[in-house]
Amino acid sequence: MKIKYIVKEDSILSMALKENMSKKMYKSLKAHKIDIYVNGNLTKLYQQVRKDDIISFDYDVKKETSWDLYESNVDVVFEDDNYLVVNKRRNLLTIPTEDNHKSLYQELLYYLKNKGQSPVLSFLNRLDYQTSGLILIAKNKPSASRLSPTHEHIIRRYNALLSGILETDNGQITTYIDKEKETIKRYVSNDSGKIAITNYKVIKRNEDTTLVEFELQTGRTHQIRVHSLYLSHPIVGDKLYNNEFENSEKEEDLFLCSNYLSFDNYGQKMEFFIKNWWEDEKR
Repeated sequence: MKIKYIVKEDSILSMALKENMSKKMYKSLKAHKIDIYVNGNLTKLYQQVRKDDIISFDYDVKKETSWDLYESNVDVVFEDDNYLVVNKRRNLLTIPTEDNHKSLYQELLYYLKNKGQSPVLSFLNRLDYQTSGLILIAKNKPSASRLSPTHEHIIRRYNALLSGILETDNGQITTYIDKEKETIKRYVSNDSGKIAITNYKVIKRNEDTTLVEFELQTGRTHQIRVHSLYLSHPIVGDKLYNNEFENSEKEEDLFLCSNYLSFDNYGQKMEFFIKNWWEDEKR
């Protein structure tokens, strides 16, 4: 794949590249000894570049997957040569695990393979097994690299139905989130873990539930679920963090949906919105 960048200010080539890509991407270029051109001329990393020079290179480093692929109904919302936006159904893993080999990742590889494509997929946001909604996937490393770190380049909003009536109309939650030992659960910590920032606003108050919109500024595992519990209003159907459902013997539906996603697609602003899966139900 042909990649192009425009130099922002006078520098040397190595510095100009680092301004446009992640450290991992830059190391990959060096490791694979990719030829890099400036204004069509082969250029060394230590050589000078000028503002508005055009950097270009071919990047086609492929990675094979060992997971079995299988056919399924993939809900593709958007697709071009660089990105996919997919509406993940609930009760499906984003990435396979040792215990569960079926995932959106394999379904997408099967879908693309049937189209004659074999891209290197990078999931730029992930959803829990029970969570439904929009996921952004890069089809090549340069496209993934240009949106890194994702929390600075992708806007993600979720709708969640919370137990009880949340009195505060809006706010921001800033805490540390850490992982419990020997379990998948997370918790709000005073002095360990990673910083997690979530904005929220109430959309609708029902008789015994509250519909809330969350916008993530970080992307921690279970972040919205943990922060909902922190508000003392866990998500309806959450068997991990809502006492009302944790002893349920049936597989509960988690009322959490990634329903808005926005990102810059090489200079074009892309916005996607979907309805919550429970929107037609009385809640």
